[in-house]
Amino acid sequence: MSGEFLKGFRALDLTGLSGQLCGRMLADLGMEVIKIEPPGGDPVRNLAPFITAANGAKLSTTFAHLNAGKHSKVIDLDSDAGRAAFRKLVESADVVIESFQPGELAAKGLGYNDLAKFNPGVVMASITCFGQTGPKKNLAYNDLVALAESGILYVCGDPATAPCKAPESQAYYFASLFATAGVLAALYRREKTGQGDHIDTSMQETLATHEHIIRLWANEKQILKRAGSQHGSVAPARIFPVKDGFVYLYVTRQHWKLFLSIWKDHPATFDAVDWLNNVYRRDHADELNPAVEAYLSKFTMAEITELLQEKGIPCVPVNTPMGFANDEHVQGRGFMTAVEHLGFGSAKQPGMPFMIDGSRPAVGTVPLLDSWQTPSYVSPVSRERSVGASAKANASTSANGPLDGMRIVSFDHVLAGPYGTTILAELGADVMKIESSKGGMDPFRFFGTGEDPNLSPRFLEFNRNKRSFTVNLKHPKGQGVLHDLVAKADAVLDNYSVDVVDRIGLGYKQLCAVKPDIVNLRMPGLGTTGPKRHFSTVGVNITAFTGLTYMWNHPGVTNPPIGAQLVYPDYVSGVLCAIIIISGVLHRDRQKKGAFIDLAQSEATAFMIGANLMEAASSGKNPEPIGNISLSVAPHGCYPCKGADRWCAIVAETEEQWSALAAILGADIAADDRFATNAERLRNRDALDKLISAWTRTRDAFTVRDQLQKAGIPCGVAQTGEDLVNDPQLKERGFIVEVDNARLGKVVLPNFPLHFTNAKLTRRWEFPVLGKDTEAVLRDVVGYDAATIAALKQDGALE
Repeated sequence: MSGEFLKGFRALDLTGLSGQLCGRMLADLGMEVIKIEPPGGDPVRNLAPFITAANGAKLSTTFAHLNAGKHSKVIDLDSDAGRAAFRKLVESADVVIESFQPGELAAKGLGYNDLAKFNPGVVMASITCFGQTGPKKNLAYNDLVALAESGILYVCGDPATAPCKAPESQAYYFASLFATAGVLAALYRREKTGQGDHIDTSMQETLATHEHIIRLWANEKQILKRAGSQHGSVAPARIFPVKDGFVYLYVTRQHWKLFLSIWKDHPATFDAVDWLNNVYRRDHADELNPAVEAYLSKFTMAEITELLQEKGIPCVPVNTPMGFANDEHVQGRGFMTAVEHLGFGSAKQPGMPFMIDGSRPAVGTVPLLDSWQTPSYVSPVSRERSVGASAKANASTSANGPLDGMRIVSFDHVLAGPYGTTILAELGADVMKIESSKGGMDPFRFFGTGEDPNLSPRFLEFNRNKRSFTVNLKHPKGQGVLHDLVAKADAVLDNYSVDVVDRIGLGYKQLCAVKPDIVNLRMPGLGTTGPKRHFSTVGVNITAFTGLTYMWNHPGVTNPPIGAQLVYPDYVSGVLCAIIIISGVLHRDRQKKGAFIDLAQSEATAFMIGANLMEAASSGKNPEPIGNISLSVAPHGCYPCKGADRWCAIVAETEEQWSALAAILGADIAADDRFATNAERLRNRDALDKLISAWTRTRDAFTVRDQLQKAGIPCGVAQTGEDLVNDPQLKERGFIVEVDNARLGKVVLPNFPLHFTNAKLTRRWEFPVLGKDTEAVLRDVVGYDAATIAALKQDGALE
């Protein structure tokens, strides 16, 4: 079954670089994806870096990573004939993906409303920086500008330097993942109604859901700032040097005494009870870290990792891309796979970051330009939808979201699992969060609340719209209760450590015994197989393990690397969780077969630097971090502005943009031969950046952005949480939401970042009070009567 979840569906991919990961995800899940290219081909085909085959052929690693498995069809959308040809293709398509500026396709007669007239079942996803509406919708942007405006750029890197851009194109990639989830949700709804939809995906909004940036400012007046490699609330938790490199060590309260038991000659002062407290250790990190560093320096990366992981203490090497690609665990799971690319030859690149029933979806070849021939048949799924769409579209539909009717049983905790199930719940699925007060409560319930599990705004942010179900997992009847619940579910997921579910009777074989067609997703840190599957991990050290920390730095900053203290793996894994669950249920509904999916959070993270990993695996050399610069154009950077720690991103990707920027910077720069061409600007990048910095340093960041944007130059402010809360774009689009919560009072939270034209999303924003929904779920979902529920409570099986 591997890779066939979406077999029978067809997508037309109109995206540029900013949306191409969406089509790659759909293709690897089995959808036929036809890449529509302009005459001359997609410019991404010529985007560095390149790898070279023995025959001299060159291949862009970015193009290969984002377009493997697709087909290619050249169509000139600027011509009448081309537009007519595209409309003909849409008649047999299920999905259209595009990343044009808002209104651009509609001006060609190819907008969603135009296409839906002759294919009411078509699902269109639009991926842009700011979305299809709002005062910023037409601003010029690229990935760096999107990261800046989203609030993410500001919190990445060393506080002593400029904020540091993530490697590759993470704003583009992450929004593309969210768009994929939206497409699949719309297809799920279309199965019931026949009606398609238009999904509006904003990069700014998808990224602004990260790291509590909005909630921290709006509710606590706290601006999240850069912290280098030091974790914001735990110590020791940062990058430490060892004999042959660096490790990321993360020691919380639960690990502290274990760590001291291994560290035999630790200073006696650390045995005091005060040092058990995470906050106390973080407040005394300047005293603690040097002593820890001295201890760790006695070991190699492998020695200290093995020693601490034996006790379950999260410690991993800070890998280079080569170090990750060559790791025995990564190789054993077959994540880096040899792909035979037409016209090039074999190259190693990352596969999909999950396995379905024990096999990883195959990676297809990159398409030769215009190699797809229009078939004489219409895909079975498309034909059925086109015929039935008009009749079904008028049928009554629920206002509970596109996933209304889907039921999820979730054993999730902390962030990766809860973020994914929040996406499913926001889309309308009935998500039942399973917990136990006798050893199985989500630790996020206690962040900043003392001992009350129902007062954490942090918990609410990533668990809203779910139902809380509590059961005593240690009671003999508890397992039976859960099995009866699973029998009524579409999917079960967990992000526990690798062996937990089998111990509590919830392994895949046990689930299949009560629900043979169940879709079961497991998402431990390093996956369910491989020699390091038992490793204890958290988001920040998964980042280090994969090579992402190494690459997330300014040029030359590798000794030590710094990276970013985001838990990016949790967010990426969460969206992938939603994608896989929806596609798995779609497949189950059509084929009556369930599946077991093994999603490794480490592979999910590594997939987001797939071009770098492909370059490393093919060349045998590590790519080096480039920070805010571009290998292709200059200027491309983050520049200081007036005020403390204020920055703006400025980019000139075309000669027109450079001419406009040079005119604003002054006649001397415009006439300087060092900057006459893009090649000269790349050669003299440092001198150019100094001149731009001198100009921006005395100016307000927002004034700079507005002036440059008026001239058509991509520019964005490295926004803080305060800036986001006050951003007119986010306000107008309803992204900043004030919730009047019965327990917490007024709480400001970021809204769901996808907008649907036809499906309606219900905003409940309820706090999932521990165990509040247990009886209702047992009565309304499982079918227990009052006497049975009372007896279970009396026995202690229910909490």
